[in-house]
Amino acid sequence: MNWAAKACLFFGGILALVALAWMIFLPAVVARELSSVTGFNFRVAVLTANPFTGRVVVRGLAVNNPPGCPTPDFVQLRELRADVEVFSWIFSEQGVVDDLDLDIGKISLVRLHDGTTNAGAFMDAFRRRGPAPAASTRPGKRTRYLVRKLHLRIDQLVVADYSGSKLDEKAYGLNIDQTYIDVTGPSQLLVPGVVRSLHAFGLRHDIARLLPGEFGNALASAVGGAAHLGTEVKEAAKKTGEIIKGLIDKLDQTPKQ
Repeated sequence: MNWAAKACLFFGGILALVALAWMIFLPAVVARELSSVTGFNFRVAVLTANPFTGRVVVRGLAVNNPPGCPTPDFVQLRELRADVEVFSWIFSEQGVVDDLDLDIGKISLVRLHDGTTNAGAFMDAFRRRGPAPAASTRPGKRTRYLVRKLHLRIDQLVVADYSGSKLDEKAYGLNIDQTYIDVTGPSQLLVPGVVRSLHAFGLRHDIARLLPGEFGNALASAVGGAAHLGTEVKEAAKKTGEIIKGLIDKLDQTPKQ
C-alpha cells in the first residue's frame, strides 16, 4: 500500500471518529445548553444534525419543569425530523425549513399558585436571552422563518391549575394530525380542524390563561369564535325548526274540502 492510500485511510479514520464523537456528545451538549438557557431540564435520547445536508433528527426529547414546580412534565416529543436550508439561516434574513415533522406525545400546561405558568416561564427565558433579530424589510420577506411543509401531531394535552384552593387537573386526548404549507407564524396553526378539537373540549378559558402572548390570545379568540359560530348555527336551526313546525300546524288546521 503506497503512502497516498495510507494517508486516505488515516484521514478517513479521523473523520469517522469525529462523526462518531459528534453523534455521541451532541445530544448531551445541546440538552445542557438548553437547560442552562431556560432553567427547564432537557433530556434527549437521540439527536443527529448534518451541517452539510441540513438534515436534523431528534428522538425521545423530554422537557421537564424547573425545580419547585408541583409537577415535572412539560413536553414529551417522540420525534422531530427536519430538512433545513442551512445557508438561508446563515446568509439570509429569513431562515427556511423545507420539511418539518413534529410528533408530540404530551404537552402539560401548569398554572401555579401565583398565576404564572410553565409555558410563560419557558418563553420568558428565551426572551431574556436577548432581543430577536429585526424582521426583514426586503420585499417578500416579512417574517424571520418559513416552513414550507409542516406535519404536526399532538396526542395529549394536560392542564393542571394550582391557582385555586385545590388542584384542578384535566387531560384531553386531542389526537391532532395536521399538515400545513408555508408556515410563517404560529397563528397559521389555527386551522378549523384544530380549533374544533379544542372547542369540543371547552378549552377556551384554559388556553387564554395558560398560553402566553399573542398565540394564546389568538387561540382563545379562535376557539371563542367557534363557540359563537356554533351557537349561531344552533339558533338558526332552532328558528328553522320553529318555522317548519308552524307551517305544519297551519296545514293541519286548514279545513279539508
